[in-house]
Amino acid sequence: MNIPLNDSVDLDVIMRVDNLPSKGRRLKIQASEAQCSKIAKHLKIDGLEKFYAKLLAKPIKSGFIVSGELKATISQQSVVTFKPVIQHIEEDLKRLFLQGNRDETHNGVGSESFIDLEGGDLPDYYNETEIDFSNYLLEVLALAIDLFPKNAGEKIELAKSDYENEKPSPFAKLKNLKLN
Repeated sequence: MNIPLNDSVDLDVIMRVDNLPSKGRRLKIQASEAQCSKIAKHLKIDGLEKFYAKLLAKPIKSGFIVSGELKATISQQSVVTFKPVIQHIEEDLKRLFLQGNRDETHNGVGSESFIDLEGGDLPDYYNETEIDFSNYLLEVLALAIDLFPKNAGEKIELAKSDYENEKPSPFAKLKNLKLN
């Protein structure tokens, strides 16, 4: 899922990745109140009280791996009572970035590719010397948001149908007949 950023959402999560040290390069992000407000509007939630992330980019043979954590506190309306629901989000981050284009990775006839089906997401590709991780972080946050928030103890009760009180159709009687 790639959520395109609105130009007004600027997290300033840019990291130079062309000459990563072997220990990796770290980046910490603490969104300001104004940035939190813009992110909340972008994600269509009532509020974002806290947005914090730590990233570590470590080089590998043909790219780099980003790992870290994302923490956020959001508020939304309950789908049951429309009262505010606070959700604390803590997500581990891990994404593989490979240098080049996705199209260039197509292997010729007879070659093999290893795809770890139990692993994480497919790799992202890059050609730049600097990468903005804003989209990645907002994607992780968006996927962690509860789509049907409700407070503890709230339950959604299904409306009862009048189906049980209806007269059976003429075909319902045929269902009970046995063929000899």
